[in-house]
Amino acid sequence: MRDDDFERGAALYQRFVRGDALIGLVADVPAMEAEMLAALWAAATAGDADAWALLGDSYLAALKPQGAFGGVDPDDADARPWPTEVAEIVDDEPALAAALRGYAQAARLGRRAAVTQFARMARHSSADNQRRAHALLVALTDPSAAELYQRGLVENWLGDVATSARTHHAAAERGDLDAQFELSLCYAQGLGVDADAAQAAAWLRRAADGGHGRALYNLGAAYARGDHGAPDMAEAAAYYRRAAAAGNGRAAAMLGVMVLSGDLAGTAADARRWLDDADAAGFAAWELLAAVGLDDPRADDD
Repeated sequence: MRDDDFERGAALYQRFVRGDALIGLVADVPAMEAEMLAALWAAATAGDADAWALLGDSYLAALKPQGAFGGVDPDDADARPWPTEVAEIVDDEPALAAALRGYAQAARLGRRAAVTQFARMARHSSADNQRRAHALLVALTDPSAAELYQRGLVENWLGDVATSARTHHAAAERGDLDAQFELSLCYAQGLGVDADAAQAAAWLRRAADGGHGRALYNLGAAYARGDHGAPDMAEAAAYYRRAAAAGNGRAAAMLGVMVLSGDLAGTAADARRWLDDADAAGFAAWELLAAVGLDDPRADDD
């Protein structure tokens, strides 16, 4: 049976994430946060790997909000009983240091997903922490394609581009779309491998065929530029549509620009919808509009 402390702490965490504290469903927010932390720390110190990972999430939310949860004051971490093995993990940003410690301890206790969590956040930390991430990834038995891809990224951050390319190749062969796209860049730019345009194109196409948003966008851009002969805006739009459906905001913005510039049939309402989709996907459509010298048609809606 799962530890009651973890279950209580996790339930309170989810209440913060879904916004109960913001819409008046919590009478005493500081008291609920204190209760959540007390429960999670009790479970963590009792050896619950998931509790350590959720503590990592709680501290990280101060930098990267989780839903409606803006995280815990990182000063809270200073007085907590971190295990000696992770207490040496430091960062200039206290919230990131606390998150990394939580993920590292979860990984030490066997929570495999915490290895990738640690590695992803080490991207924003020191080379020492990136080396820790690499050691954790290398120690994984029978790594998945996604874990190999993450390892390749860490190797690239550490400047070992040749090893990074080999690791990405292993992940790409196992079907990881991100690794396939990354490998296309390696061959295109000669990063850790000899530059090879044919290999770059093959891996880009393979990633796109799998539905990788950035790969689909890059193929669309290639047709728009005329890399395969004369510019083919219809083919470019087809790839941009697929990229937008895969969540690529830049592709959605490009479709809006194409409608506004007359390169793609559509109405002003179509352009607005594509631009809104771009914003919703996290791409600032106005920046692309400004770069190409077009007014934002949505300004008339204000």
